[in-house]
Amino acid sequence: MDIATIMGFLIACSGIVFAMYHGTEGDFSAFYSTEGFVLVMGGAIGLGIMSMPWHATKGVPGYIKKCLFHKDVHPQHLIQQIVQFAEVARRDGVLALENAVKTTDDPFLKKGLQLAIDGADPAVIEQVMEIELSSIEERHHHGRKMFELMGKYGPALGLTATLVGQVAMFKNMAGGSGGGEHKDGGSTDQAGAIAHSLQIALLGTLYGTIWSNVVCGPLTDKLTVRSKEEMFNKQIIIQGILSIQAGDNPRIVESKLMSFLSSSQRAHMAPAEGEKK
Repeated sequence: MDIATIMGFLIACSGIVFAMYHGTEGDFSAFYSTEGFVLVMGGAIGLGIMSMPWHATKGVPGYIKKCLFHKDVHPQHLIQQIVQFAEVARRDGVLALENAVKTTDDPFLKKGLQLAIDGADPAVIEQVMEIELSSIEERHHHGRKMFELMGKYGPALGLTATLVGQVAMFKNMAGGSGGGEHKDGGSTDQAGAIAHSLQIALLGTLYGTIWSNVVCGPLTDKLTVRSKEEMFNKQIIIQGILSIQAGDNPRIVESKLMSFLSSSQRAHMAPAEGEKK
């Protein structure tokens, strides 16, 4: 589970709930409007579905899962794994990597190793893996765009709720402005109807703001970061596979891949097996 996502969401919600509680002395019902909720949430989700292809819409649960249950793949560990493959290939030949292919769970790394085992030309390996990289990036783009659009439409639908509430308020005011005397009960009913209309107007705006800035915006940014991290790791894999296919010494492979890391990350890298000896 991604602790940062959960912790950040809870902290943000705690601040909002704190303000709501002290603003109404614990009366949370003041912040609920069925009309405003349905208009904003239903409208934002519906417009998001309308704006994107169906396959992107079906992938929303997977995108949320990626935010909440993403398993980090540290570049250092990836480099160490590739260097180990390079040692096997250097010692026993590239064909010996057949068993190594079965030990990795990364489909991208597995595909690259298989191409090297099959003796594909380096240019072909690079071309195939770059095409795969572009395909993955496009899928990531669809995931980010879905949340980006729903977040964009949220405030606009909040404004729509405000206008709906104001129209309802003016209708209730006009309904009580006719001639004749009104009993106290009628005045009370009219005031209650106006207050309810104002509640729709204000809470619709509140829901749109929260939906955009507390839910969709952070999820879009998180998916963007995850995508960049994954693309970065896959660039490491491409360079590692090409080095293995070229028959580079494992220490040369490690030196190439270490160039992807910052100086602090390199300092925490365990020494290669060849250097230990």
